[in-house]
Amino acid sequence: MDRRSFLKVTAAGAVAAGVPSLPAAAAKTGKTPLEVKSYVKESARKTPVVDKADVVVAGGGPAGFAAAVAAARGGMDVIMMEREYFLGGLFTGCGVTPIINMYNPTATGKELAVSGICLELCKRLDEVGMLSYESVRPKVDPEAAKYFMEEMSAEAGVRILYGVQATDVIMSGDRIDAIVIEGKSGRVAIQARFFIDCTGDGDILDWTGEDFIIQKNDIGAMWRIGNAENSKKGNKTAVKGVRTMHTVGEKEQDGLDMYNLTRIQLKLRKMMWNNSLELKKQKGCEDLFLLDTPTVVGVRVTRVLNSVGNVSAQGAAERKSYKDVIGFTGSDSTLKVGGNKYLVRERPMWQVPYSAITPKKIQNLLVGGRCFGFPVELTYDAREIGTCFMTGQAAGSAAAIAVNTRTSCRDVNIAALQSSLRKQNVKLDW
Repeated sequence: MDRRSFLKVTAAGAVAAGVPSLPAAAAKTGKTPLEVKSYVKESARKTPVVDKADVVVAGGGPAGFAAAVAAARGGMDVIMMEREYFLGGLFTGCGVTPIINMYNPTATGKELAVSGICLELCKRLDEVGMLSYESVRPKVDPEAAKYFMEEMSAEAGVRILYGVQATDVIMSGDRIDAIVIEGKSGRVAIQARFFIDCTGDGDILDWTGEDFIIQKNDIGAMWRIGNAENSKKGNKTAVKGVRTMHTVGEKEQDGLDMYNLTRIQLKLRKMMWNNSLELKKQKGCEDLFLLDTPTVVGVRVTRVLNSVGNVSAQGAAERKSYKDVIGFTGSDSTLKVGGNKYLVRERPMWQVPYSAITPKKIQNLLVGGRCFGFPVELTYDAREIGTCFMTGQAAGSAAAIAVNTRTSCRDVNIAALQSSLRKQNVKLDW
């Protein structure tokens, strides 16, 4: 079947299945952060609706995975869409395998901050010897994590859709009717009652017209070398002879500029190759080799939601409690706020409120991952893998409640949400 036939069949199938037609969208100008040279005019077209669900999760990284599993366990029909052909995003595909902020470092050791689905995954990995520790950080084997994330998703009943890129949303007032995706099957739409933006870059926030700021930060890379048991460089992993390497990369870079990202990717790949050749010169490392490089460069932060109630940096430093707390995350950096410096081992773990993952305008949208509402002082902690797991699980749990009770994201019953999270072994109390 060719592409044109596929679109005809899927459009007809959507009508036969009783999927309501989407409202005609008004003509609009495409959005881009790049300098615009001119415009071309596209022909008007109808986009076929090929599927529908209770909840659609955009992005299959740690936040998207946790959101999808939590929503599915809450009784939802969930579609999780991911542009790659594996789950985990930067976590598994780009070597960012230490789950930073899962534990909070203390003067005498560590204390667990992020539990729930994150801890469940770690236990499965530990059972098969695919979990090691880098200081206080659990560090996973990426291939094992990909496998178990898919297993947990399947067990929960999540429907995974790989190889698609979300490109737009269809709106009806202050609600999202459908998300438009593109892949090998063409340009199609999926309808849902609720949506969760776990794209990392807040793509859906942008298309819906939500409030956000854009941060620039370092763009670097992590990669792995093999036959490196005798190497003095890098960090050990759960697999004998495999070590993880890391570079901060370039400072204050724009992670939304495709030309810039391409330039950095090319530069870093050459650096990683040459680095592995240099490492082979170490005594006993003649057989060392470059095992893998990241699927995409390590963008740390881009769009950050201006939420109903952002996390407070001062509150994170001073153990602020939120009435609508949805979880804790650990502290992994020195925090400078209010003229004071809070050293990492002197800082407490900190709470994230539900208001920080809640948009101000759109009724059926939440966020999970590094685009939730936080001040620039907390960027280092807020973007970490542990924090992504926690915010994603909370978003998925809240979405299930919102759909079941037919309420907007801002009207979710906080007591019911917190009760659900506690039943999922999520830490909510000091």
